[in-house]
Amino acid sequence: MSDHRVPPSAAGPGVPTRSPYQLDADEGPQSIGELKHALAPWPGVLTAFIDALEAAPFHQDGEEPLRAVRQVISEYRVEWMAKVHPDIVRAVTDDKAGIDDGVPLDVVMARYDPDTYELRDGGEAA
Repeated sequence: MSDHRVPPSAAGPGVPTRSPYQLDADEGPQSIGELKHALAPWPGVLTAFIDALEAAPFHQDGEEPLRAVRQVISEYRVEWMAKVHPDIVRAVTDDKAGIDDGVPLDVVMARYDPDTYELRDGGEAA
């Protein structure tokens, strides 16, 4: 699967411009159809999304209805954001070009929960 990023200008409307660590509800694709369209530049990711969505059960005993479907949608909205958010695209481009701003990405991201992108300590970003 290719991991190339799409420049924000080619990513279409609705590209997140706020925090690169959290995709707000009003940012990005707002329906399954929009998410499929947004993931189209990455055929492997699109196929994985469709497969995961089709495999997600509507309900499992002990869980709220559609939890698995919502989880798949959320995961792939974050995947899309990671490929189009201007700050993330710039960081990946800088990394590939060997530009070092002094703070390794893994050090920055270690402060955030990998699933929710919320600060682990619940505090403010430095």
